[in-house]
Amino acid sequence: MTDRPTPPLDASDAEREAYWNEFYASTRARRRPLPSQFATFVAGELEGPARIVEFGCGAGRDSIFFASHGHDVTGVDGSKAAVESCADLAAALGEQAEFVASSIDDPELASRLRVEPGNTLLYARFFVHAITDEEETAFLRLAASLTSPGDRLAVEYRTVRDASGAKVTGTHFRRFVEPTAFNANAVLQGFEVAYAVEGFGFAKYRQDDAYVARAVLVKR
Repeated sequence: MTDRPTPPLDASDAEREAYWNEFYASTRARRRPLPSQFATFVAGELEGPARIVEFGCGAGRDSIFFASHGHDVTGVDGSKAAVESCADLAAALGEQAEFVASSIDDPELASRLRVEPGNTLLYARFFVHAITDEEETAFLRLAASLTSPGDRLAVEYRTVRDASGAKVTGTHFRRFVEPTAFNANAVLQGFEVAYAVEGFGFAKYRQDDAYVARAVLVKR
């Protein structure tokens, strides 16, 4: 892949999709990936098999991890190349997981996602900071429409305090997020904050020790 800058968020959907398609087409995994620290944390909070929908599944590392531990998983990503790569990798590893290509603001997306009321977890790692303010609103509205009381939304994202830190993937767009504002918007959509923490050390990768927020929110 050429190391070209990410299109600005006011670029067309086609330009943004082309960037991510090129990125994921050039980084296809050939073996079982290690899960993120956040995925292992979330898995430890689950009492048994759950219905998990991951938004921004990317290369599929966390979706495949959840599937390998007996969860019923669908990964969603705006990049068709990412979704195709995820599906191929899951099949090669013998894991049962579904992958859907869609933008987060597609009005048809909710109808394409199966949920299990009372046992659904919506999961989004490093997705919130990769979308626009308007897409964040669409994401939270979608999360509210997919969940029932007791269902959970687990998110991890780069915060405003991470803006000046070193980045391994330096060309990726990042919209650094204020956790208080994000949580307040989630509350407006019917969630309550069950767990929230910020800091370094949660998502370290090589020299990139991101200052992140992670939260688990429960639908009221």
